[in-house]
Amino acid sequence: MSLKQLFEEVMNNYIVAKNSQPFKGNRMGEILRNEIPNAIQKFSFIGGDFIVKGSCGQGNWAEIPWVAIMHKRVTKTTMEGVYIVYLFSSDMKRLYITLNQGCTKLKDEYGKAKAIEKMMSIATSIRDRLNPKGWKTDDNISIGNEFYEKGMIFYKLYEKDNIPSDEVLKSDLNDLINIYIDYIRITKNSKEESIQKEDMENTYNTIKDEITNIKNYIRSSGFLYDDNLIENYYLSLKTKPFLILAGISGTGKSKLARLFAEAIGATAENGRFKLVPVRPDWSDSTDLLGYKDLNGRFHPGVLTTFVKDAMESPQKPYFFVLDEMNLARVEYYFSDVLSIIESRNKVNKTIVTDRLLNRELLDKDSFSEYGDIYIPDNLYFIGTVNMDETTFPFSKKVLDRANVIELSDVDLDYAFEDVEEVSPKTLNNAFLRSDFLMLKDCAGYDDIVDDTISILKNINVVLGYYRFGYRVRDEICFYTIYNSMHGLMDFDDAMDYEILQKILPRINGSSISIKKILIELFKICSGNLENRFDYDSDVSEKMFEEIANAKYRKSCEKIAFMTRRYEEDGFTSYWL
Repeated sequence: MSLKQLFEEVMNNYIVAKNSQPFKGNRMGEILRNEIPNAIQKFSFIGGDFIVKGSCGQGNWAEIPWVAIMHKRVTKTTMEGVYIVYLFSSDMKRLYITLNQGCTKLKDEYGKAKAIEKMMSIATSIRDRLNPKGWKTDDNISIGNEFYEKGMIFYKLYEKDNIPSDEVLKSDLNDLINIYIDYIRITKNSKEESIQKEDMENTYNTIKDEITNIKNYIRSSGFLYDDNLIENYYLSLKTKPFLILAGISGTGKSKLARLFAEAIGATAENGRFKLVPVRPDWSDSTDLLGYKDLNGRFHPGVLTTFVKDAMESPQKPYFFVLDEMNLARVEYYFSDVLSIIESRNKVNKTIVTDRLLNRELLDKDSFSEYGDIYIPDNLYFIGTVNMDETTFPFSKKVLDRANVIELSDVDLDYAFEDVEEVSPKTLNNAFLRSDFLMLKDCAGYDDIVDDTISILKNINVVLGYYRFGYRVRDEICFYTIYNSMHGLMDFDDAMDYEILQKILPRINGSSISIKKILIELFKICSGNLENRFDYDSDVSEKMFEEIANAKYRKSCEKIAFMTRRYEEDGFTSYWL
């Protein structure tokens, strides 16, 4: 089909598809993601320096579908920077070809009003320095999205019943490409580029700076942890307010939880950090939530009172640590809380959950005090666990709901260092609070979501019985998006952590299929799908030889250890 016909098919059918047809596998997605970008990439003036990408939404229909042409020197994502984009109006009566701006990162940091103000200022500055060559610069543009409208620099309008021929479409795009190249040339060292770059760096170095301060505080307290551990810890808590720290006894799990909280102003002294040792006899949630005595009087549990305190100070983060949480079966005493965490939803930009306590548990006097409490978005749960013969394993229900950070590498060397004392900061809960609860909340981060899901699909194919579902998929996407937003790690490093923490802990068993799964996972994580392993021989040593060059090194190392254990014992699991 011609480009004109493809545009017309979208404009004629998109609203019907959005209102009454399933999103997955829809013809509209094929046109916008593949056929239109492929048609544009065939133009001789679209060289290897350009990225062409289209979208109709991620998991759900977008109100405004688009096709963007980005120069790699300017931006590789529609979240920021200047790029060319075809925008369909929400009523599908108009198609605009525009030189426009990414808004997502600005909006996330500054809010709607300030972001629009910055975009309009940048647009005006660019227009002042470029020859519009007949392209429109007025504000008579009606798309149905204020960010697209206010971020517009130059545009041309095509009416639904008057889409021009492919020759005209091609000529118009070529003209705008030339303007885009002029922009790149003129702004290479310009004030506008410096302003944009400074805005982005100021926006996304803030979190980075705070994490650096946390790392320095922990170091000044006499504790050293691996590179990127604190970044990983932060991203895990921001993705989901439940984190498990695993490893052998004495590796600093509880201390890490305490020091991280202290570094941002939450201490036992001010009541915002609470460490509760789990007892082996916990068989239900009464110690955490409370119980009704024989006289019908309610006695609140340690978590109930802590939740109430957290709700009274919503701008401050609170940390509830379950120490050695698997001395008792986690599902027996914590399943009610896990279920409540899963009920999170946004009400007026605040994240709330279902009520924490059942009405039947409360007496008349306590109902007014505790009847309406819920788990607020400033409360974070950390569990520390030792995996040995005295503890209980985790069910998939628990593992699906947490990131598992393993602290098992021990370096017994010690160096006396003169480290400058670092003071803790008092940070607002916005530092840790989740921005996303569902994948549909991630509009604007399509590139990252697509890359993440593509990898996860390949992994899920080989997992068999250990396949994961939507919850794991979504939370890994949230993790990689937060990482990209704040520039904390390379994408591959972030994916490495999530494979290690969200997928590998699920795998255990003694059947031959376990070894086959581990081998196939190693191929994916090493980045070498052509690896030839003899399934019947000892392959773990060959795996160890290839770890240094692996794409996801940490995951490959863990897989190699799990494979070695299978070969030696006939059984393996993530847990040492």
